[in-house]
Amino acid sequence: MAIERISKIKNHRIFRGFVWPQDLPDFKEKNLFYGWNGTGKSTLSNLFRSIEKKTSVSEGDVEFVISGNKVDGTAFATAQGLPHVRVFNKDFIIDNVFTSNGAVPPIFFLGEENIEKQNQVEKLKDDIDQAEKERHDKEEEMRQSKTALDDFKIEQAKSIKYLLSSSGGNNPYNNYDKRSYQVKCDELLKLPDAEQKTKALNQSDLDAQKNKKELTLLDKVQILKFSYPDTKQLTDQVVALLRKTVVSRVIENLKNDSELSGWVKTGLSKHKKEHSNDCLFCGQSLPDGRIKKLESHFNDKYDEFIDEIENQSTVIKSAIESLKSYTLPNRLGLYGHLKIDFDARHQDFSKEIARIKGYLESLLDVLKDKAQKPFQLIERSFEVVTGNVSAISDLNAVISKHNQETDGFQTVISAARTAIEESIVAQSLTEYRQKKNKVDVVETAFKAASYKVTTLKNEVRVIEKDIEEHRRPADELNTDICSYLGRDELTFEIQGSGYQINRNGTPAKNLSEGERTAIAFLYFLKSLGDKSFSLKNGIVVIDDPVSSLDSNALFCAFGFMKDRTKDAGQLFILTHSHSFFRQVKNWFNHLPKPNKKDVDKQTVRFYMLTNNVTGANRSSSISTLDDLLRTYESEYHYLFSLVYKAANSEEEAGLQQNYHLPNIARRLLESFLAFRQPSHSGKLHTQLDLIDFDVAKKTRILRFLHTHSHAGQISDPEHDPSILIETKQVLNDLLCLIQKDDDRHFDEMKKLVV
Repeated sequence: MAIERISKIKNHRIFRGFVWPQDLPDFKEKNLFYGWNGTGKSTLSNLFRSIEKKTSVSEGDVEFVISGNKVDGTAFATAQGLPHVRVFNKDFIIDNVFTSNGAVPPIFFLGEENIEKQNQVEKLKDDIDQAEKERHDKEEEMRQSKTALDDFKIEQAKSIKYLLSSSGGNNPYNNYDKRSYQVKCDELLKLPDAEQKTKALNQSDLDAQKNKKELTLLDKVQILKFSYPDTKQLTDQVVALLRKTVVSRVIENLKNDSELSGWVKTGLSKHKKEHSNDCLFCGQSLPDGRIKKLESHFNDKYDEFIDEIENQSTVIKSAIESLKSYTLPNRLGLYGHLKIDFDARHQDFSKEIARIKGYLESLLDVLKDKAQKPFQLIERSFEVVTGNVSAISDLNAVISKHNQETDGFQTVISAARTAIEESIVAQSLTEYRQKKNKVDVVETAFKAASYKVTTLKNEVRVIEKDIEEHRRPADELNTDICSYLGRDELTFEIQGSGYQINRNGTPAKNLSEGERTAIAFLYFLKSLGDKSFSLKNGIVVIDDPVSSLDSNALFCAFGFMKDRTKDAGQLFILTHSHSFFRQVKNWFNHLPKPNKKDVDKQTVRFYMLTNNVTGANRSSSISTLDDLLRTYESEYHYLFSLVYKAANSEEEAGLQQNYHLPNIARRLLESFLAFRQPSHSGKLHTQLDLIDFDVAKKTRILRFLHTHSHAGQISDPEHDPSILIETKQVLNDLLCLIQKDDDRHFDEMKKLVV
């Protein structure tokens, strides 16, 4: 049997005059209703519950069509052939789970009592007592071994923290504890034995790492910028001068005697200066023409050549001076561990300077000799000495290493600290492994003892399942609750002919709203397997099972519901939670659809509950689900559509049309601002202040929402309804705000609804 439609609901609670529309498809195997609070979900679920309980509906005029037959609500108590219905709603929870006497009705599965099996249970309970004593002993031994391991880890961690902690908040070793030590132990134990041993530093290496971690940050040092003189070019220039001679009327004895030639040239200059015809050396008169002959020997070409030699000598002297011009950084500015290497590279560089200096001085000596023999061609070859550039690069490499360590100072310090930590941990691994292995051995023994207890208890449960009919569903409920809540403190325990909800073995008190919801819903789902109800042929109605649940619990509730109701003959789900609605919608959309194009042959239906206001009265109705809600995963699209159409409607809207819009506008604005101003979520006034928009309009929007919306639900108006005539203008202001803050988003949303 199946419920095909609700023909009418008139003057029954929030439904004032609902008649099933001709274009509204009939119910199918899977039916989903979406509606906000106050739209009639509870009313509908209670009508289904009236069918379940076979109680007449005395208020108003209600009529269902069940398997082709019209059934009036007043006849539910006496009508024959009503379908088997199970309804989950608030009334179910009050009547069945959290009752006034605290007892929960049992769920019966087929079974039989057996006295012999009861005797087996008693014997097994004695075995359980002995096994529990053994488990207790192992548990104490395990506690002691864990304490010993824990104390060892604490001691090792303290020594590492003492050695490696420092002032400042960036040192992770300032908070080093036993967990940090254990993580490092487990990390090293994964390495091969040989690699583990390399982590344990000898005293010399350990001291070096300690020195590193105590380093003080030093300034960077200037790289040495130095180039060797071009000795090859200088050599070529000298060789060219050696091969060059002065052409003149040569006096042979002066040509071949450089010492005499120099002496005579000096004397000639002196005689010319004093205009003397007498020899200033011997006092005798100079032979006629002697001065002129000497002047021909020492002519202008000679002087030019001598100047050329002197100029080349000056160039070489300048090159020698350049070798002394470099400035090395002060070795005291380097990190201590680099100074030895720096000194060695400096010594190599100094040797290069000395070698090149000596070579250049030898070129000067050759030029000096040439100056004494300007008339002679000198053939001379040189083994050119050039500077070794690696001496400079090696020296700069040390400086660069210093600078790199300055740039990566924290990395160097961190690496040193890590090396010290790993060394200490590696040296303690043997003792750590021994203590840990002892814990593992004792823990294994404890688990074996616990398993024995569990096994014996399971044997008892297996036998008791045949003794007490409602033991099985209680056990399964406890498993479900543990899986759902992630803990096993809440349980259903058999109490006489029903169940009692316990927390850690005693009657549960002060259950949270989430716990109450979870317990009630799981109990309901389990009750669908009761022998008095055929799920395959029955009708299941679920009204908002996710009240007061967080997102994780909501998904968990959906998973249980989907698994336990998938085979129901007919399923009705009603919810105001868009997240839960989306989960169910996706489930229904992915069910097999052999007749996608033929709506009448499809197995799923989507409806929505809405209400209008006439005067001071609200009236709900059932309609097909809005396309935007069905197409998109977010409720935001639907809200935007409602606001946009209302704001741009050409019809004059009264209270009946406007009453629900402030609430819709508020939810739309809150959703929009949740993404635009996520850091101030839940603070509508603060979020609006951060939006760049006309202040007066923002104030009007905020006043309108605070005055006329109802914090996520629509209730009876408690203010002057005449104020709602401003609704259309405020909605336009709201749309303008969205457009100004995110024009592209507004245009895309507009395309969806226009």
